[in-house]
Amino acid sequence: MSDRAPGPPPVSRRGGFTLLEILIAMSLFTVIGLGVVLLMRTGVEMYVKGSEGSLQEDRLEQSLPRLEDDLRHVLVPPQIDRIPFDPKNPDPQEQPEPLPPTNRFLSGYLTFRFGEKDIACRYLAFVRDTTGLGEVEIYADRAGQNALADAYIDGWEDEREFRENRHLPTGGAAEVLYIWLPDEDRMGVGAVYRAYRSPIGGEGTLLDPKNFDTREKVVRLVQRQPVFQDVVLFDLLFWTQWTTHWEWSSREPVVTRPPADPAELKAGALACGPSATWDSTRGILPAETFRLAKGAPSFTFSADDIWPHGVRVAYALAETSSELVRTLSASDGSFTVVAGDFATGRGEIRNVLMKVGAEWVEVSGRDPSRRDTFHISGRGMRGTLAAAHGEGEPVYFGRVFDFTMAIPSFRDDNN
Repeated sequence: MSDRAPGPPPVSRRGGFTLLEILIAMSLFTVIGLGVVLLMRTGVEMYVKGSEGSLQEDRLEQSLPRLEDDLRHVLVPPQIDRIPFDPKNPDPQEQPEPLPPTNRFLSGYLTFRFGEKDIACRYLAFVRDTTGLGEVEIYADRAGQNALADAYIDGWEDEREFRENRHLPTGGAAEVLYIWLPDEDRMGVGAVYRAYRSPIGGEGTLLDPKNFDTREKVVRLVQRQPVFQDVVLFDLLFWTQWTTHWEWSSREPVVTRPPADPAELKAGALACGPSATWDSTRGILPAETFRLAKGAPSFTFSADDIWPHGVRVAYALAETSSELVRTLSASDGSFTVVAGDFATGRGEIRNVLMKVGAEWVEVSGRDPSRRDTFHISGRGMRGTLAAAHGEGEPVYFGRVFDFTMAIPSFRDDNN
């Protein structure tokens, strides 16, 4: 055995981190954490945008069938003179004055006063057959059985009138009216309302703009629930017998006649856009509004009545918006918004339409030096009115949806 006393146990050297290693690790964890946060934020934004887009499409899919079904059943009447018949004098010596048409196809703009602004409201009115129109069919079989019938099927008190057997015979036709009205608190955003009425014609017809030329009259006509809500755009274009493409422009001449001589015939058909309005009678809307108009004498002359080949419906729902930084006068050529990136979701901004308050403007592009400033190339577009807009007024930019519906029973001008 050794006489030496045992020494202390050997010291264990455990590895540690230097300050530099700790700083590097912290930096790495920070970068990774930021990356995760950004990834999660991007994912959430994509989910929100995707959800909003899906919600928009769901809302459209729920609303579109009603309008598509109405347009699919547009009813064009026989082309006969509208001469009143007097059973007491079936062969009069003097021809009586022709009657105005009960069946019309009309679309234009009505201007209503909202607060301190005049706002143009788009409307479409026409006659459809009642095939598949449940609102009318449910009452149609019994309608007209009472000689003293005096009520129309129009969505108001129909059930009570049905029980009292007061409905007039439908004649297999119904009037339909669509009209856009702005919300009270958002003049650029509104809703599209629908009214119907059967039989057609009569004193309160939906086919006479005079019966809905004020907000009060419209409110009395339309249903309490709108067809589309949060609508910033409800627009219509109509294919005429001269139309060759769907791109409408106020600067493009509208062809209204066939070639007048061999030279014009040899040159071929001129490019012609659609019409932004329609008046089947050609005597209600003036020529400056409807370029195929012929004036008041045409109102009672059935040979002049015309119906479009097709309708293109375009609309946009409220999606993204910003606000004006400063007042925009009725003649200004540019505007600045609070958040210039509100429109980046649609890519490069070039020759697009935006809605400033209740006015549509054509934006040629961004200012190269300021992404929040946009240059204007057109004021008062889509039937709206050029007007001044105050600081803080909203600017809307949304995706435009459209669909085209052919009208099989169209009628051209053969005169």
